[in-house]
Amino acid sequence: MLNEIIKLADHLDMIGEKEEASLLDEILPYIKNIEVDMAESEDPKEGHGVNYMLESQLTSISKKTSTIKSLIESGAEVDDWMETYIAQADLMIDNIYDKMMIQYSDEESEGYKSCGCKGSCECDG
Repeated sequence: MLNEIIKLADHLDMIGEKEEASLLDEILPYIKNIEVDMAESEDPKEGHGVNYMLESQLTSISKKTSTIKSLIESGAEVDDWMETYIAQADLMIDNIYDKMMIQYSDEESEGYKSCGCKGSCECDG
């Protein structure tokens, strides 16, 4: 996967899309780290709980939304379908967030905080 992204960045550079090529160059270290992490683990489920994929998926979503937000703030054009997808993603995340906040506020009496931490937490949630 890394080689394909490098080729894409080179191609974008060649056709004059310098900004897009630079963005790909910026994410390459993250991709390299992910590939190294995946190669180090022989059994991807070993030592992980039921929701072991959630952390990496949420991190991926966070990084991508930050990049998209930066691009939009710097004047990048957004197609109508992109706005629709973002609105749908926002709605889906809202639904998950609302459900989890209700779930954890019900469990607060059992020691959970509304931020999801149990007992004393460092996030001051």
